[in-house]
Amino acid sequence: MTRMRKKSLKDQLRENTDSYSRIQKKLATFLLENWNEIPLMSIEHISKETGVSTATISRFARIFAFKGFYDFKDRLKDEIRVTVNPVDRFRQLKADLSGKKPLVTVARQDVKNINKLIAMVKEENFLNLVEMIEKAPRVYSFGASISSIFSNLIRYIFNQVQKEAHCLDEGNMSVEEKIVTLRKDDLIIFCSFYPYSKSTISFAQLAGELGLQVVAISDSEFSPISEYAALVLPIPRENVLFTTSVSAFSVLINAIATEIAYKKKEELTESINRTDKILKKYYFLS
Repeated sequence: MTRMRKKSLKDQLRENTDSYSRIQKKLATFLLENWNEIPLMSIEHISKETGVSTATISRFARIFAFKGFYDFKDRLKDEIRVTVNPVDRFRQLKADLSGKKPLVTVARQDVKNINKLIAMVKEENFLNLVEMIEKAPRVYSFGASISSIFSNLIRYIFNQVQKEAHCLDEGNMSVEEKIVTLRKDDLIIFCSFYPYSKSTISFAQLAGELGLQVVAISDSEFSPISEYAALVLPIPRENVLFTTSVSAFSVLINAIATEIAYKKKEELTESINRTDKILKKYYFLS
């Protein structure tokens, strides 16, 4: 299934300029020219710089369905955070990371990511994804670079709760060939994070054109892959290092597997006990 990519706030601001009043155009121009600095500015400062009253600024934000200017700024911060190059963030790092401080710093960042995940993922979307996974005979996953690790994690954890799952890039067939052979009721989960692999996007596009069920897990609901996914779950990826943090992703996948497992608790318990006896007999010391 292919859907229209959700427009970013900047795109919305640009495309509506013909409908703006003279004052609104002046304000929009200032916002666009100072986009990355706006989160650091107060509404009073913007009013002073533009000559536009704070009340007008607040009303302008409500055009885009925000309660007020501060909600507008929060959304703008999220979009900027996604597009900022992680290497640039790492270069700007000035914290003292001697001794045990790296452990504390990274742990605190991951806690922030997990808390943000809870706030970002809508319950309806979470339950819809669980239902799609449960109904699909087979689940396939794909990701490039660090997302390939995420893809393998999906396969491993889902198989642990007896949900048939495979990585699209495993085996002898090319990813394109494998996508073409999938059934309409199979589900593909694409993992796509900045800087957004072109191959991942093209595979998602192919799956969408074939009418397959496509879900995306990404760092933004505005990421390029969103155009080809029926459902996008945005998760925070911020890291002290320039790589993508795995904490929020791991929590999300574990939560999905837990929900699936809970619904077939008796069946799984019997299977786990049987497997445990076999493993102890042949593989583990006991």
